[in-house]
Amino acid sequence: MEAKQSTFSKFENKVWIILLVVLSVVLLSAFFVYRSLTGIVNDITNEARPDEKVLLMKEIMYDLTDAENNVKSYSLTNDVNYLEEFNLNFTQTSEKVIQLKDLSASEKDFLVQVVSLDSLIQKKFLLLEDMLLLRGQSRVTSALDKVSDQIETEAVESNEGVFNNGGEKSSEETAEAEDKFFKKLFDKKKKNEEDATTQKDSENKSEEVHQNEKITLEQINQEILQIKKEEELLDKSMRDKELFLIQEDKKISDEIVAVFVSMENLETLSMEEKLLLADAKSKQTNLLIGLFCLVACALLIFAGYAVNVYVKRNEAFKIALRRAKQETDAKNKEITDSIIYAQKIQEAILPDRKLFSEYLKQSFILYKPKDIVAGDFYWTVKTPSHLFVAVADCTGHGVPGAMVSVVCSTALNRCVREFGLSKPADILDKCRTLVIESFSSGNYQVNDGMDIALISLQKSGSGEMIIEYAGANNSLYIIKNGTLQDVTSDKQPIGNYQYQKPFTNHKIIAEPDTMLYLFSDGFADQFGGPYGKKFKYKQFQEMLISNSGFELNKQLYYLEEKFDTWKGALEQIDDVCVIGIRV
Repeated sequence: MEAKQSTFSKFENKVWIILLVVLSVVLLSAFFVYRSLTGIVNDITNEARPDEKVLLMKEIMYDLTDAENNVKSYSLTNDVNYLEEFNLNFTQTSEKVIQLKDLSASEKDFLVQVVSLDSLIQKKFLLLEDMLLLRGQSRVTSALDKVSDQIETEAVESNEGVFNNGGEKSSEETAEAEDKFFKKLFDKKKKNEEDATTQKDSENKSEEVHQNEKITLEQINQEILQIKKEEELLDKSMRDKELFLIQEDKKISDEIVAVFVSMENLETLSMEEKLLLADAKSKQTNLLIGLFCLVACALLIFAGYAVNVYVKRNEAFKIALRRAKQETDAKNKEITDSIIYAQKIQEAILPDRKLFSEYLKQSFILYKPKDIVAGDFYWTVKTPSHLFVAVADCTGHGVPGAMVSVVCSTALNRCVREFGLSKPADILDKCRTLVIESFSSGNYQVNDGMDIALISLQKSGSGEMIIEYAGANNSLYIIKNGTLQDVTSDKQPIGNYQYQKPFTNHKIIAEPDTMLYLFSDGFADQFGGPYGKKFKYKQFQEMLISNSGFELNKQLYYLEEKFDTWKGALEQIDDVCVIGIRV
């Protein structure tokens, strides 16, 4: 049966190993598939996101267009707000070009295009600023026209040929705002210092016209003619320069568009490469998923087959185990029934406790077999002159000890009843001979025997109790007034022993109220207590001394409680037998 169980255990271990291998392969394959799918999803997600570089390029185009529109709008309306928006366009475009450079830092070809774009944008804004300067000069010419018209009007209306200061404050405020803007441009462009000087002369002339001074009409007409000539020359120069700037702006705009187209082509190529890479990863992942499914299916089929075989074998094992258990239970029942019957036989051999109580009214018996039957036994025989009491501990316990106890109990009975012996020492000597003969009569030599404490009780003519004792490894304790006397035994057993000698007979005159204790070694050898140690004889003696003054029933109760408390949850290791007698 053990061989079958070992075979099934090995097979069960193999099944568990197979299942663990299957699980490991499935988990490993699933991990690689998960990583591949995650990479594809991330690539698709990145492709689905708007390209920041493309967005920045479009925003830069929008800003450039807005800047051009602001220049044109200002030329038509002379509204200062368009100048502020132009400045904002320039700032935003510069910031976005810087961002585009940062995003393109890892792409060398694209970064070259961005640097080229930055240079073109700077040139374009310089051209737009030149256009604005022309618009500023045009504003000066317009201001001169207004001054001339005002001079003529006031000269005609005034008989004295003079006019006074009276310009509109709103025009001056607008001019002041525009001057602030153009002053920045003049400071920025050193090459236009002459235009700035012209503007200052015009403004000075305008201011001189508005002074409260009296000028003759002829002088005014001459000045007006001179101003108109200069205005025509300036206007022609401005138109030529404006045409040149427009042509240059168109060239730069075409170059910017070409750069943008090149950059978009680079982005398109990059996206196509990423799509090809994602497609390759997708095909690889599909292949991995297919292989994973095949391997998982194959392993699961194999694992299912192994589990099926295991279940079938396990069922067979359970059936065999169930049958074995039934057979074992049947045999155990037979053995238990036999032991219980042996217990009845042993109880029949032991003295009747009622009869023992009649012989010794002041006495108790603590008898606790380890198993159903025991190797310890107590024995008593009454003759006309003596009462014999003994506590014996046969070799072993359980069934072997019980069988030895039958042989030893029979030998004691023969010594007293058949051979008429009365001295305890003579009884033990004869008993040893009979036990050795009993165990030596067969084909097998048995060295079992027993330890025993045997006493005989006899009343003298004066009423004193005469106690005789002989012991084989078991002592006799006599306690009187809290003092314990240990009557030691001979250190030899009843049975085969190399150094045999006659047993010693002890004779003791016991006073009334003396306690006698006969016992086996089971109580003192029991393990227990807080540290799981032996009870030991010293503690056994102290317990008997402290308990000796109580009634016999109370002593029995105390001994049983002490033994159970000391043993606790531990197993009883030997049979226990203690007899207490009060003389």
